[in-house]
Amino acid sequence: MSALTSQLEEFRRCSTAEQYFELLDVDYDPRVVAVNRLHILRFFAEEIAGLHDGADAEVSPEVLLRDYRAALIRAYEAFTTATALDHRLFKVLKDRAPEPAGFVPMSEITVERPATTQTDEKGQQR
Repeated sequence: MSALTSQLEEFRRCSTAEQYFELLDVDYDPRVVAVNRLHILRFFAEEIAGLHDGADAEVSPEVLLRDYRAALIRAYEAFTTATALDHRLFKVLKDRAPEPAGFVPMSEITVERPATTQTDEKGQQR
């Protein structure tokens, strides 16, 4: 068994964010991971879910590990530049998304014309 195959098997056994970072040799700030652990793992899972969909041939362990590493870096960096509220990966955050401020749909716009004023024969308004 090659070292890469062994590393891929170890990847499949990872259960913590730190294990993924260490196995894939990605530098990280433990404080960022402590605050955003679930969000990073969710983002990472979504990134790797579609990596090799529809691949014609079996993907080599080297390519898989390289792509997994790149996906983990993207997931980590997403939470060093923005917050969990910015990404809203979990349903509870999606459901609490604020309504866009100041948006009025066209269907809600009406036009009211002022009542026409009538004048009598002397030109005074009634």
